[in-house]
Amino acid sequence: MPKDRASNLELMWGNRERPARGPKPGLTLDEIVRAGVRVADAEGLDALSMQRVAGELGYTTMSLYRYVSGKDQLVALMSDVALGAPPEPAGGDWREEIEAWVRGLWHGYRAHPWLLSVKIEGPPSGPQGLAWLEAALRALEGSGLDKGDRIGVTMFVNAATFSLARLSVDLKPMEDFGAALALGAQTGQYPILASMLADGTFESVGAPQTEFAQEVLPDLEFGLRRLLDGIEHYVSARKTAPTG
Repeated sequence: MPKDRASNLELMWGNRERPARGPKPGLTLDEIVRAGVRVADAEGLDALSMQRVAGELGYTTMSLYRYVSGKDQLVALMSDVALGAPPEPAGGDWREEIEAWVRGLWHGYRAHPWLLSVKIEGPPSGPQGLAWLEAALRALEGSGLDKGDRIGVTMFVNAATFSLARLSVDLKPMEDFGAALALGAQTGQYPILASMLADGTFESVGAPQTEFAQEVLPDLEFGLRRLLDGIEHYVSARKTAPTG
């Protein structure tokens, strides 16, 4: 394991209260990480720096280096805590539980959009990241899927939620899409798109980005429910399939 990742894991899972060296500090690692989240939430990840976080806390920049090695390590720690805890089980069936999990993840990404620009280097490895993974796998326990399939479904649903959340944040206003559709329809090369434009399917084209973002969650839920329908069909068919 690379040294920097090993160090991140040690901080995520180890003693978060005091640095390894120096006099008794007036700060804690948690305070630094939470301050970093506040800065990123308010100003974006590009505005985040050790100096900016130190100013938020009223300390010198050098004092932060007794806790974290730099911005990259701070972002790694921030990424684990920003989403908070996953939804608690509500006593519903497995479909309701996984839908609640997806909604929680979606709203977490929308509340902390800078998370969508953090480079993903592997599966979750911090306490909160593993808590979200555990919650999804727990929700899928009643689905009838075997353990390996539950992991696959969780990874797929997480990726879909992440991607749609990123689209909802990054996409420019839809006027460009509407103009492109109109030009494309005139060429006769895109008959399906042209027919959808003509019958009003794309009537929301031209809405500002904020309205588009609000519409993505229903699209995500629709896709998720069709996936869950497919899982139910798959499990049922597997149970009734002849053996031998």
